[in-house]
Formats: sequence, structure tokens, C-alpha cells
Amino acid sequence: MIREVMARPQEIAWLPWAVQYFFFIGLACSSIAIAAWLRWRSSQEASRLELAAVSLAVVSGIVAPLALSADLHQPARIWHFYAYFAPWSWMSLGSVFLPLFTVLVVVYFILLLRCQLRTQSLPFWARWLQIWPAWQEQKWLRGVAVATLLSAFSILLYTGREVSILRSQPLWYSLWLPWLLLLTAMQAVPPLLAYWLRHEPQWQPRLARYQAGSLLLLCLSSIGWWLDGSSSAAVLHQLPAQGSVWTQSASVFAVLILLLLGAAWRARRRAFGTVALLAQCVAALSLCWGVRWMLLMQTQTLPKFNILLNPYVLPSGSEGLLAILGTFGLWMALIIGVRELQHGLMEKKRYG
Repeated sequence: MIREVMARPQEIAWLPWAVQYFFFIGLACSSIAIAAWLRWRSSQEASRLELAAVSLAVVSGIVAPLALSADLHQPARIWHFYAYFAPWSWMSLGSVFLPLFTVLVVVYFILLLRCQLRTQSLPFWARWLQIWPAWQEQKWLRGVAVATLLSAFSILLYTGREVSILRSQPLWYSLWLPWLLLLTAMQAVPPLLAYWLRHEPQWQPRLARYQAGSLLLLCLSSIGWWLDGSSSAAVLHQLPAQGSVWTQSASVFAVLILLLLGAAWRARRRAFGTVALLAQCVAALSLCWGVRWMLLMQTQTLPKFNILLNPYVLPSGSEGLLAILGTFGLWMALIIGVRELQHGLMEKKRYG
């Protein structure tokens, strides 16, 4: 007679570093999508908005690989991706896609900044921006914009498939997951750009349309995932029984989506002030980051090969809260640095 069945909770494999990577790489790819669209479809007047989008992509594209390398625990594992390359592995492909994307984003930023600074009176440390002849700027920018956009698609494919091919987590085993991660990042970029250009309110109606479209697609995609009848959708239906945190999180996300849709509708006719834009940024980033935390971290607490939940408590050290605060702090520091760089160059151009 079996008197007792022993089961041991499983350890969490993916740490908060992974959430930070998915968060920042989503912002970077979404910013590039908007910048490339502006480059090909808009007039020269949209160059300021394009520069802001590429600047956001640069800072996010720098922080994301750092977070991913920290999630690998050991620096030697990065070298192993190149020494023992496996083309059938999405992680090995990512070791090629990710550095290429970062380089292309930086090149795109340099070219665009050079286009904004058509002057001969740059400081000596910025004269390297003039290595391209002026008549080739638009040609190079269009080509680099297309190349960076294709590279962003490769990153989205690699990042999404890295998760959605895992059969051991039925909730992840769905093609809806990469699409939802993209849309949650896409809706967060327009408020950030509106706050970046808060002294130029003429961009807010266009950015509000971008955000509203992303939020509506997010709602439709969520309904599609719920109704598609797959094994992943079956697990999705069972989440409320796994703890109140799932129901509470879904309610918070629904409220945030409704509030952001209302704010986007209002911004189409009336520009927001600085405080309102900041609140909108916080709400959009909370939605983007919260969805990733629930899908990537909280999902790991669900039973896989037994009936036990796998409890997780966020530590305060470098594998928990400190990692989250550190990456956000680095991101904000890079934003300040890039903005000050642009401001200094623009002032030098203005006053000679």
C-alpha cells in the first residue's frame, strides 16, 4: 500500500534577467519598426520623431544584451555559442542575430544624427559624424533602415520561438505568445516618444493612433488565443484555478488597457501635459513589463510533471530585485546621456 507520495518543487530556471531582456528588446524592435515606417512613408518633417525612435532603440538595444548575458550566469557560455555553433538551436542563432541588430541600430543612429547636423562647426570629438557625403545620406538611411528592420524581425522571431517551442510549458507552446509580446511592447513605445518630445506636442495625435492600433490588436489577439482551442488555450482557461494572482493580474491588465485606450483617444484631439504624459508612460510600461513577468516568471511556478506549485520569492540580490532596478537604472542613465549628447550637438549647431 502506498502511504505517501513525495514530490519536490522544481527550481525556477529563468530569472528576472530574462524578463528584463524580453522587455528591453521588445522596446528596441518596436522603436525600429516605427522609425523605419517614418523613414519610408513620411516626409522629412518627421525626422525629429524618427530620431527619437532610433534613440530609444539604441538605449534599449544596449541594455537588452547585457541583461541576457547576465541570465546566462557564466560569461563562458557566451563564448560557447560561437565556438560550438548549432544552427538548429534558436539560442545559437540568437548569438548572431542579437549583436548584428545592436550594430545596425547604432549605425542607424549615427547616420540619422549626422543627417540632423548638416554643419561644418561641430566640435572636434563629433567630426567623425561627417564621414558620409551629404548627398548619400538619404540613400544610406533608407538602406540601413530596411536592414535594421529585417534584423529586428529576426530578433522577434528568435526571441519568440525561444519560448514558444517549449512543450514542457503548455502555456508557452503557442504562436500567439510571440505576437502578444510584440504588441505589448509596441503599445509602450508611442507614450515614451511623446514624453521624449514633450515640447513638440504636434506628434501626439500620430503617436496616439499608433498606440490605439497596437492596443486594439492586443485585445483581438488575446481573444484569439483564448478561443483557438489549443492545449495552450486549455491551460490559459485553467489559470484562475492556480491562484488569485492570475485573476488579479488579468483585471489590472484589462484596466490598464482601457485607461490607455481612453488616453490615446483623448490625445488625438488635445495634447497632454508633462505630468499626464509621464503617467501614460508608467501605465504603458507597467502593462508591457507586467505581462512579461506573468508569462515568463509566474508561469514557471505552475506544475509541470507533478501536482505541486513551484513557489518563487523574489530575492533582493543580483538575481532578483537588484537586477530589475539595475537594468532600469542603466536604461534611464543611457537615455539621459543620449538626450544630452543630442542637445549639446544641436546647441553647437545653433550657435556655431
